[in-house]
This record gives sequence, C-alpha cells and structure tokens, in this order.
Amino acid sequence: MSGVGESRSELLGWLNELLRLNYAKIEQCGTGAAYCQIMDSIYGDVPMHRVKFNASAEYEFLTNFKILQSCFTKHRLEKTILVEKLVKCRFQDNLEFLQWLKKFWTQTKDESAYDAESRRKYRAPTVPTTNSNISGSNSTSGTIGGSNSAPTSVVKRRANGPLRSSLTGSIRSSAPSAIRKSSNEQLMSVQTKLSQTQLNLETLQKEVTQYREAMCIMERERDFYFGKLRDIEILSQSTKDLCKEGIYSSDPNELVRFLDKIQQILYATEEGFEVAEDETKPNRENDATIRKSAGTPDLIDTKHQPAHNLITDEETF
Repeated sequence: MSGVGESRSELLGWLNELLRLNYAKIEQCGTGAAYCQIMDSIYGDVPMHRVKFNASAEYEFLTNFKILQSCFTKHRLEKTILVEKLVKCRFQDNLEFLQWLKKFWTQTKDESAYDAESRRKYRAPTVPTTNSNISGSNSTSGTIGGSNSAPTSVVKRRANGPLRSSLTGSIRSSAPSAIRKSSNEQLMSVQTKLSQTQLNLETLQKEVTQYREAMCIMERERDFYFGKLRDIEILSQSTKDLCKEGIYSSDPNELVRFLDKIQQILYATEEGFEVAEDETKPNRENDATIRKSAGTPDLIDTKHQPAHNLITDEETF
C-alpha cells in the first residue's frame, strides 16, 4: 500500500530523486512526460526519444499520454488513465494518479539501477570529425570516448532540460490564475452594466408614474369642463323651450336671470378645481357695475358660489 495517502512533498521528493528532475508542483506532471519515464524505469521499453519533457501545449501533452497508454496496453495494465482530466494540470487529479503510480512502482520495480538522465536525453552517438577536436576536448574536459563521459552539447541539454520543463510547468500553472482574473473582470463589468440598467429602469418607472398622475388630472379636468358645457347646453335649450311656450316674457330682468345662471355654471367649482379669487373678482365686479348701470338687481351672491355645477332652477325643469 505504499504511495497511498502520501503527501505532495513526499511524492515530489521521490519523483525528483528517481528521474533526476526538479519539479516544484504536482501539476507539472500533467504533461505526461514524468509518468512515461516512471513506467520506463520499471520496464525499460518506453520510447523515451519520443517523450516531450519540454511540452507546453495540450496537443503535446496528449502525445505523451498516447505513449503512456501504449505502455499500459502492452503490459496489460487495467488501470484507466483519465487523460482529459490529467492534461488540465489540476492538482487533485494528478496527485491521485501519481499516488497510484508510486504504489505500482513500489510493487513492481526490481533492484536494478536506473539512469534517468541517459534515458531521457538519449541521442544517436556522434562520430568525431578530426583527431585535433578529440585531443582539444581531452585537454579541457577529460576523455570523451570513454563510457562514463558525454558530449558537451548533451551535458548542456541535460542541464537545461529540467529547467525548461520547470519553466513550462510554471507557465501552465499560472494560466488558470490568468483565466480566473479575466473571468472576474468580465463579472465585474457585467455587474456594473446590470446596476446601471437597474438605475435606468427605476428612473423610467418614476417617469411613467408621473405621466399617469398627469393623465388622471387632465381626464378630471376634461370631465369637469365638459360637465359645464353640458349644463349650459341644457339650460339654453330649456329656456328656449319655455320662451316658445310663453312662460318667459321679453322683460330684461328675465334675460339677466338667464345670464346669471350661466355665470353660476361657469364659476361653479369642485374639489381639485378651485378658481383663484384674484382672477374672477374683476370680472364679477364688472358684471355688477353693468347690472347697476342697467338698473337690474344683483341676483348672484358672489361670496357663495355653488359647490358643484348642477342646475337647480325649478322654472327650467
């Protein structure tokens, strides 16, 4: 059961020691390269020259996982590789798979030593062109042709390989944070637009309420003045009929009474439609002056106007 429940630091220590890497995060295993070499350390038949430790794109990760899947199929391992989750370089998915792989390695690996760097940096041997190059190389870095030495370019690639892989993993690990930052900015922008829209909606609702109130007032005024016109129409028609029947004579006083009734209708008010006193007083005074000069009595009490515009003359009804 070794490997199950091991911490992140323990797994990273085992991985870096076995493969001579310098991984700093479990998420860096999402490239699939380290998984391929762990299987190579067990069976020694993984085509490591095809494994890309410096992979930076998801399609390159998929290539590594295809090599890993081929190794599992070849050795009839029934473990399911959740490639779609692992290539996302998420911590939990790669931690669980690495724990299983550590357990499998502990149960399966033999006692033989494994040279991770030589397998990972395998290249076809190069043939020296001149003896002077060989002797010059011997004078600076020792014997080159021996089994324990390696070309300078290979050494540089060995030194740069883990660092490049680490940088690639760091870049990929920073990608989710950049995506989260972009998502947060978009969310804030949407929230700002929503708040502005709500303010505009409240303003429009207030304007609609004001327009409705104004419309109600205008409708009341319309009905009010229409009622006055209707009362004058009825009064005129009734008086005309009475004149035809001979009830009203041609006495000027009768005409004054008729005009007074019309004025009562015109100046009649109701709640919400009060007439300013300074606007009606001059007209009424002029009417009184005219009536006095004509010798007609003042039949209208200007201080007590009717509270509504109903016709109450018994003679006309």
